[in-house]
Amino acid sequence: MQTAVYVEPLPTTPAEARKTSAIPEGALRRLLFGAPFAERVDGIDPSLGQLDCLLGDIIELLRAEHGAESRAFRQAEREITDAARAQSDVGRCAAAKRGLLLFALWRDPEIARRFEASDAQLLAHLREHVLPVVGPIYLQNLGQRPDSFVFLCAVLTALWGGVQLAIPEPTSGAGAEEADTPA
Repeated sequence: MQTAVYVEPLPTTPAEARKTSAIPEGALRRLLFGAPFAERVDGIDPSLGQLDCLLGDIIELLRAEHGAESRAFRQAEREITDAARAQSDVGRCAAAKRGLLLFALWRDPEIARRFEASDAQLLAHLREHVLPVVGPIYLQNLGQRPDSFVFLCAVLTALWGGVQLAIPEPTSGAGAEEADTPA
């Protein structure tokens, strides 16, 4: 049984971003962590084709936000295009594509908003608990292991869903006063 996930193009303007989402419930989980094994045909994950389309949409959103002549945009476009062209049936290539999506969800609120209606709980857990802990470590290592980034996010999401993984910074009270005073 082959299941396709339809993902509309990402909005490129604030007006488009406010429109309701047609993404089916659970689509983000499938895009990030793959379809269940029972739904794979000859071992191939059917959600990978949609992931490729979504990466193209991310490029268009970045173009609209930063302009086509921006040096940073051109570099991001090159990196995302290279990842999107890689064979999806190779585990490392699929992990690189999923790593790009996780990074985009963490760093760009417009991309994250795209999945609020369909996967609000997963998105909130990723953005509030998992990515603030795992993302900086990934950046410290210059993004060299997207497979480890994806697998760690998957494990933390599956095993510790809804659990605060980092020690929250004090906002008021005795802890906040101590944090403000120099040592």
